[in-house]
Amino acid sequence: MKDYSIGESEYKLMELIWEYAPISSGELSDICEQVHGWKKTTVYTMIKRLCDKGFIANNKAKITYLVRREEVQHQQSNELVERSFKGSLPSFVNAFLGGEKNLSRDDAQKLIEMIEKHTKD
Repeated sequence: MKDYSIGESEYKLMELIWEYAPISSGELSDICEQVHGWKKTTVYTMIKRLCDKGFIANNKAKITYLVRREEVQHQQSNELVERSFKGSLPSFVNAFLGGEKNLSRDDAQKLIEMIEKHTKD
């Protein structure tokens, strides 16, 4: 599995890239200043880092993503379960649903369908 580890700020930048790509680096910098208060140099540094890591491409100041949001979310969720719950998905779900959290019948049915789809015989 490819390593899709990125920091929180890089993930925030990726969220904007996933939403607006393809986008010019100047436009992306302007959006980042409005949304996050980041300076142009900060944005350009993160663009370079994400290019170096293979997450995005910067071709003639036009930014496109190379890694889909779902790929990053998949790895990050697996890392969370491994790190915080010793790989136990039931422990994660129990912690997530603990306390006052309730599922709608529709959400519960969707989860049941997903579990059945991914269950080994």
